[in-house]
Amino acid sequence: MASGIVHLAITKKICGDYACRNRERLNFGAVLPDFAENRRAAHLLAVVWGRNKRTYDLNGFRARYGERLLQDDLYLGYYLHLVQDVIHRHFMYDRYHWNPIPENVKRLHNDYAILNRYVRENYGLVNDLTVPDGFAAEDLAGIAKFYSDGLLDSMGNYFRETGEGDIFFFTKEMADALIAEAAETCLKELEALRHGTSVMDSYDLAWDNPPYSLLETTRNTRDLGGYRIEDSGRASLENFTRELRILRSDAALEPSEKDREFLRSIGVTTVIDTRAEEETERKPHGLADAEGFTYRNFPIPEGASIPESVEAVPGSYFAIAHAKNIGDIFRCIAEAGGGVIENCSAGKDRTGVISTLLLWLCGVRRSDIVYDYMRTKENNRERFGLIRLYNPDIDMNIVIPRESFITDFMERIVEAHGTVEGYFESVGIGPELQEKIRKKLCG
Repeated sequence: MASGIVHLAITKKICGDYACRNRERLNFGAVLPDFAENRRAAHLLAVVWGRNKRTYDLNGFRARYGERLLQDDLYLGYYLHLVQDVIHRHFMYDRYHWNPIPENVKRLHNDYAILNRYVRENYGLVNDLTVPDGFAAEDLAGIAKFYSDGLLDSMGNYFRETGEGDIFFFTKEMADALIAEAAETCLKELEALRHGTSVMDSYDLAWDNPPYSLLETTRNTRDLGGYRIEDSGRASLENFTRELRILRSDAALEPSEKDREFLRSIGVTTVIDTRAEEETERKPHGLADAEGFTYRNFPIPEGASIPESVEAVPGSYFAIAHAKNIGDIFRCIAEAGGGVIENCSAGKDRTGVISTLLLWLCGVRRSDIVYDYMRTKENNRERFGLIRLYNPDIDMNIVIPRESFITDFMERIVEAHGTVEGYFESVGIGPELQEKIRKKLCG
């Protein structure tokens, strides 16, 4: 995130074109999020896109304080700080490929200290920050525990310090470019807010998390929650798929007690294993006899072997989607008393097809479904390396996920059934069970 001095420079530049009501409240709000006991909470940091991405919840802030944004500059300054941090992140990471290792972060903060004098003088900043009267009673103060006095002390130091040594990464030119771009975007957002809209969508502005697995003994246990539901025709559903309702996974062969306790604690107690009989005999599932879990094996042999070619993969996915047991799998998901974890061997093909169909049924947009599928490429990178090492004759182009595998599969579903609802009906899952699936994942 940018330095407090940079935030003040952006705010001053904004006020050159925007009629600020109360500069003292605006400036205080513009630096406030960086002076909290829990800075993640103060920045409304949220996980979305199946926990694969993080974002600052600008949409949530607008929903909570929308009426006050254009009436109280304290709230507006706070909101614009979050907007500026989103811009700063994409500026640093996407354009300049910033590497945030601890040593680099320390040097970057020294860059800020070196540039503080330049920014102060170039943008005519003065240290006139004050704590607004009655701040402790403001609704905004409930977001996190803020250090108001520490804010004044720290910002005072920023107005005095000069930094040491040479610039490591963040130059004067970069500071000017960031300030100009952030101010321009904030002005566009202010104009949109005046008309009751926004140009800042925290969902689409989210950035990638590193690959993760919810279980410590698997590589690819992920959440189907946190995806936006685009189908506005389903007004009874919430805007996002719900977290920790349905998990997709590779086979949990040796789950730890910590893994078992985690699943029980979030209410995920139905286990759906789609591996074929020979797979489960060779490698029994670690939750098959675990206390508190209901284990169901619905074999899908269509996904147990590697397709003959790259071109054959979408057809193999279509075969998985029409396997003998596929209707029983969806029926089990619909009727499960709690949350569900569904797996195959690597959590890639059979699990990928089932997850795609579930998200599609819930109205998640196609590009997000493809994104969810492609995250397996990152999660299973080590697994793919071992396959390549011990099976040199296998064409890894067939094994490693690519976008066309899932998009071509979805096109085949449309060609065969017209809609995803038509597909579900073709495998014995009618409107009533479809709605149960939606309510489990979305309601």
